[in-house]
Amino acid sequence: MVLVALSRSGPLRQRIAKGYSVYVPGPRPGRGAPELVAALLAAPPSLPPGPAGPPFALRGSARAPAALWIDTGRVSLHGPETRERVAGALAVAVAQVAAEVRRGGGLLLPTGWQQQPDPTAGLCADLHSAEVLGPVQRELFGNLVREHTAPLIALAGRQLYGPGGVSPGGSARLSRSVDQASTRYIESYAPEHLERVRTRLRQEERLSRLEAMDVSPLGDPEAGAEGDVTLRLFDAQVTVATTMAHALLVQALSMWSRDLERTGRRVRQVPQPLIERDRARAVAHGLAAELHVEQGKRGDGPAKPRSAGRAMLGLLHELMPYFRQLDATVDELAPLSIGMELAGSATASAFVRNENDLLARWRADDASALAPERLAQGLATPGWLTTDHLSAANQAIARGSWAAARIWLTEHVTGPPAPRPRQEAPSDAGRSNTGRSSTGQPGTGRSSTGRPGTGRSSAGQPGTGQPAPLTADQLLDLVGKPDIRVPEVLDALRSYCLARGALDLTRPLRTRGRDEARALRRALRPRAGQRVRCEEPLSSWDDGAADRAVRVAGEQGVALLHWDLPAQDRPRVREGLRSAGRAPGGMRHVLLTDTTYTGSGDERRGTVEVLLVAPREEADR
Repeated sequence: MVLVALSRSGPLRQRIAKGYSVYVPGPRPGRGAPELVAALLAAPPSLPPGPAGPPFALRGSARAPAALWIDTGRVSLHGPETRERVAGALAVAVAQVAAEVRRGGGLLLPTGWQQQPDPTAGLCADLHSAEVLGPVQRELFGNLVREHTAPLIALAGRQLYGPGGVSPGGSARLSRSVDQASTRYIESYAPEHLERVRTRLRQEERLSRLEAMDVSPLGDPEAGAEGDVTLRLFDAQVTVATTMAHALLVQALSMWSRDLERTGRRVRQVPQPLIERDRARAVAHGLAAELHVEQGKRGDGPAKPRSAGRAMLGLLHELMPYFRQLDATVDELAPLSIGMELAGSATASAFVRNENDLLARWRADDASALAPERLAQGLATPGWLTTDHLSAANQAIARGSWAAARIWLTEHVTGPPAPRPRQEAPSDAGRSNTGRSSTGQPGTGRSSTGRPGTGRSSAGQPGTGQPAPLTADQLLDLVGKPDIRVPEVLDALRSYCLARGALDLTRPLRTRGRDEARALRRALRPRAGQRVRCEEPLSSWDDGAADRAVRVAGEQGVALLHWDLPAQDRPRVREGLRSAGRAPGGMRHVLLTDTTYTGSGDERRGTVEVLLVAPREEADR
């Protein structure tokens, strides 16, 4: 037995420039926020050393004279303990800068305070600068982030706020910016091609500087990030906790681009007009924006409408293998996903999805929550800065739903265990092993669909003789084919059920368009004779309705359990399924539907559907 191939793309370093705005109450001529910022930059405070040794630095920008950045320098974010140390050190540095600003007669505030004499002077970004090794990584990382520009802007957008609340919309900074443009697709950053690239952009697209793009491919000199790739998409966040969640997202995108380089693939070229339109929608409407950048699995076919929230959830699903490589914890990923999962439709919702929602929630609960003194006090407290306030707000809104979403996220973060390295015996002919998967691609660690991180080739699970388990997206892609037959649907379901952990299709279905998701559910439901209506949540698989479903699945391969009950009882169904454990005969249950609707008399009702799938041996017996 010989090892065929084993490889993974680890994380590189990242530089974070954490932005805030400076506010001087009752300013006088020559004694305003820009003057205070200039004084602090002329004699910067001594900030604590970062985890890597060198102290953090204080930076400013002529483009935002009332803003300050705390620069971490290049730091390693490869593990949860390392990220926790960086977050703690950054929070201490922010608190120290807040104290210095107060001593100078001002207040350090989250960007967007409406009562500034010039609110735009303090609008700023959190700058994330990723380390790259060579022009190919620079090209792939920039183009990959470009494709996901709109959902990233929607996630991190911050609006103006004040005593009256939070303005509606996405990003106040980008809606007012005159010196930042959408990222262009660049085919090469090789030194010998750079001047030609600059000339083409200047002549054909009237873009005078590469550094003016959302993704600055050569770094941001003002942030001390020359040579890195600087992302200017993220508005400055209120807390260090949210900024660190965004840093984790940048790390995963960087690792994805390195995987593309390793496997010799490129990022598809989404047409620039689609990028521009979706970016404008995200800037204007945030997570409620309707995007049209999805153009089929390979970029062909008509554009499909999709909310920015669903697009963001889809991106997080794609990045989950890299989050696992980073040993990301549920606490670290919760600010990115749980609020949008709870919101369901990713449109207007009581749940908190990002910091725009968070400030609005604080204002709804307490009219004085957005007073500058209270916010400044928070920024002066390291423990407050590292607290995940988004999860705390969602837990207060609906503890049961929050707990269920957290359990779901825990199962997906844990995921199936990494596959054993594939081993093969040398052939009788003594041919050398090339280290290629059955698809002929050199050791990609990818499925035949090209999705990252399935960790298996199309040949199946090594040493088991079974086909490889399908991911949820692979299952939905197969079932969505117009000519698929019922036996093929059942075979695809059985392949999906080979995966370990909870089997939940509700989240992947939400990343599809509404009409597409409805059609996929219809295709997955068995015919009427295989559907069993349940009145109460399961207490065991010996219950009358559950026992009938087990018999039907054993005879015909699949059955559907259907609940229609008060909306508040939906979590009880999931809890009953967890308590009942594995179904008899090696059957697996797959959550297909978990949603609410308005019944007669405006009663809120819930629908839960669960597929019970028998293994082939059980059905054939």
